[in-house]
Amino acid sequence: MKLSLAIAAFLLDKRIAGCSPNTLRNYTLHLQRLRDHLEADPDLAAITVEQLKSFLNALMTARIAPRGVAARPARRLSAKTIQNVHTCLCSLWTWALKEGHAQQHLPRAIDVAAPERPVVEPFTKEQIQELLGATTHSATWERLPETATELPRERQFRDKAIILFLLDTGVRAGELCQLDVGDLDLSAGHAMVRSKGRLNSGEGKARPICFSPTTIRALHRYLAERKALGDRNAARPLFATRVGRRFDRRYLAKHLRRLGRRAGVKDVHTHRFRHTFAINYLRNGGDVYTLQDLLGHTSLDMVRRYLHLAQVDVDSAHRRASPVENWRL
Repeated sequence: MKLSLAIAAFLLDKRIAGCSPNTLRNYTLHLQRLRDHLEADPDLAAITVEQLKSFLNALMTARIAPRGVAARPARRLSAKTIQNVHTCLCSLWTWALKEGHAQQHLPRAIDVAAPERPVVEPFTKEQIQELLGATTHSATWERLPETATELPRERQFRDKAIILFLLDTGVRAGELCQLDVGDLDLSAGHAMVRSKGRLNSGEGKARPICFSPTTIRALHRYLAERKALGDRNAARPLFATRVGRRFDRRYLAKHLRRLGRRAGVKDVHTHRFRHTFAINYLRNGGDVYTLQDLLGHTSLDMVRRYLHLAQVDVDSAHRRASPVENWRL
């Protein structure tokens, strides 16, 4: 089977299996790059390990402009992206072996360096307060405070609800964007979120999350303002743009960066809220197994990392507060 046909059949199989649109977009991009690198359209079974190594090396050394509407300067792909490309190749060859289009799993013969783990830096209480304060005025606040205009109440309530919901639940960006009004039970402080896994295949399941009375009040104020504007449909997206469209991950990321600039807080993104929730959950006595369920992790690997960070914080606090050290006995 020609590579181009194999790629098309593989992507169709993944779409039927229920892969998320984001996963399908990434698979399509990575495999199109492989197709372009090989120039001719070879049979999948004729591709060699050396050709795949050449492809990965080309990606590691090339400077590629990031995707998006706005033009941005070309840069080298991160180690994490290279690892994602390798994972995509592994998935393609696993499918090809199952379908009888390949005799060997070539990507498994290639070792790809694991990316360095990024530093997990949670928000401070003061940073969250600054972000909440930045929800009330327009973007001119950061340049000309005296001329800044107050934002509409619905936008103020929406942005405060987003910040508190992310901080209180640790949900992923895609999970927040998929929430509908009907997914909330404000009387109980619960919501059902749909995970990033393959829902159609049962691997990615909806899971319950809970949130505090403060977040309940913020959501209630936001939804009450929306109802005043005529939005009563439970199937409507919970968080919507000014024209009523559902937030997507890119819009949410851009919106949070804009709030961060207005508040003077760097690196404002959904995963930092997730880190902050997880670390503070453990600091305040939560257990790792419940946290794993709340975050929707399939393993304890990342939760153990949060536990380590929380323990480092406890050790540091003990050193500062220890009477033995402070009294210099």
